[in-house]
Amino acid sequence: MKRLLFLVGIALLVGGLLITELARDSGYMLISLYGYSLETSVWFAVLILLLASLLLWFVLRALFAIISAFLGVTRFVIKGSDDNNRKLLAAGLVDFMEGNWKLARKKLLKTADFSMVPVINYLAAARSAYELGDREQAQLLLAKAEQFGPQYTLATALAQARMELMDKRYEQCLSALERIRDEVPDHPVVLDILRQSYVALEDWASLEKLLPLLKKHKTVSDSELANLERRCYVFRLEQCAERAFGENAIDALVKTWSSFDAKTQQNAALILAYAELLVRYKGEDKAELLLRKSLQKNWDDRLLDWYGRVHGEDVARQLLTAETWLKERPRNAMLLLALGRLSLRNQLWGKAREYFEASLKVIQQPETYAELARLMAALGEHQLSTNYYQKGLGMIAHNLPELPVPTTAVKFGQ
Repeated sequence: MKRLLFLVGIALLVGGLLITELARDSGYMLISLYGYSLETSVWFAVLILLLASLLLWFVLRALFAIISAFLGVTRFVIKGSDDNNRKLLAAGLVDFMEGNWKLARKKLLKTADFSMVPVINYLAAARSAYELGDREQAQLLLAKAEQFGPQYTLATALAQARMELMDKRYEQCLSALERIRDEVPDHPVVLDILRQSYVALEDWASLEKLLPLLKKHKTVSDSELANLERRCYVFRLEQCAERAFGENAIDALVKTWSSFDAKTQQNAALILAYAELLVRYKGEDKAELLLRKSLQKNWDDRLLDWYGRVHGEDVARQLLTAETWLKERPRNAMLLLALGRLSLRNQLWGKAREYFEASLKVIQQPETYAELARLMAALGEHQLSTNYYQKGLGMIAHNLPELPVPTTAVKFGQ
């Protein structure tokens, strides 16, 4: 209230001063233009100018309001309301998540020009086009998405890499990742796609270089990581043996194995792979020593199975070593099977039969039946050998589906 009274007072004071000045001297103004002249007082001219300015302001304001209304109506008619666009975009994203690729592509492209983040529209529409089998449009939409700025290079590169990966175009997938690899070397998604591509291409050398990052960022489970490490190390062993050739292959294998850390050398699956390579390159004595020491430290039936197959330097000592293990594991079927095989190597036919039969009493395995059948055939007990073969075969064939068979002998062609 006080402020209003103050402003009214100021206005009265200014008005009084103006009236006083007008009464004292109104001034004189002469305007001549194209033969016409206009005479008036200065104050009247000022008043006319103010009124003209005020009128012009009202006219312009009204004109702008009309233009804005017209543009709003036009935009609504041509493009639809912002609210409708948002709803259509949301519907397109829902369709995308649900796998309705055709509807998703249509809605996402329709709202792309009005979206706050159009790159999302183009990326999702590109994936939808890919799922519909339109690879060419998918690539064009990815290119459009990347045009919105370098900050979207990672997103578009990952989208393209995923598509190439699903198409099993692994070389192209790796090419798509090359341009962003240096910028985001530790990105979990990039690492995972690289892992899948290297595994598919069996590029174990490249995968081995990636292992420290996979382990650091935990992009795969511990069991999967251990499996990948084993495959990489087996590849390194195979490569060194192939490059060395002949007798030098054993030395190369031993040298490469020695380069692995202690924890890696305790991996049973890797020990088994190493032992197989030693046997392949005529190093069975070294394989026997490796398996024997490994079994004494960490028992594993897979290694035991191979110990029964390997022809060591001293087969008699090999048998005695395995028999000492039997004291602690008298009902280990795999150990009894291995002892039967080692007895055969020592030409102890009766003992071999006893071990095979003892193994079958613990667990009936086709492999044990086959060993016993082969031994019986060699000893002349053909009927017994046939029975064992049939039992072993029956175990293998027990999962065969029930299908009709001839009830009587039928000649082929009838």
